[in-house]
Amino acid sequence: MEKRGLTSVLAAVLVLAGIYLILQQSVSQNTEKYPIEFYSYSEGLEKAKSENKPVLIYIHSDTCHVCKAFLEDLKKYRDLREAMDRFIVVKVDFNTERLLAMKFGATGTPEFYVLYPNGTVMVVNGKRMAYIGYANTPDNEMARKSLISFLDFAYQSFYGRPS
Repeated sequence: MEKRGLTSVLAAVLVLAGIYLILQQSVSQNTEKYPIEFYSYSEGLEKAKSENKPVLIYIHSDTCHVCKAFLEDLKKYRDLREAMDRFIVVKVDFNTERLLAMKFGATGTPEFYVLYPNGTVMVVNGKRMAYIGYANTPDNEMARKSLISFLDFAYQSFYGRPS
C-alpha cells in the first residue's frame, strides 16, 4: 500500500514537471516567434492611454495559414515591424476571444483595426480604420506594402498629419 502511494506521488511529480517544461518552452517560443510586443486588450488600452499612442488590434487564429504568412513576414521584414512598432499592438485570438473580435466587426482572420486609446475604432473620412486579410503566402511584397501603407495612413491620421 505504501509503495503504491509513493508511486502515485512520483507519477504526479513527473507529470507536473513535464507540464512546467512544456509551458516554459511555449513561453520562450512565443517570445522568439514574435519580433514585436503583443498586448492583451486591457493592457494595450492602458499602455496606449499612458503613451497617447494608437492601438492596432490584430485578430488572428493559430490555425489560419494567412496569419502564419503574416507572422513569417513580420519576422523577416524590418519595414513591416517598424510600421507596427508605432502602435500598441493587441493580439486577439478569433477562436478564444470571439466576443472581443466581434466587437470590432471581425468576420475572420487576419483582420487589423486601429483604435484610439479609449478603445473606439478610428474613423477617417467616414470609414472605419480596418484592414482585412493579407497574403496567402509569405514574401508577398504587394500585400506587405499595402498593409504598411494602411498603417502609415492610420498613424498619420491619428496625429492629425496630412497623409
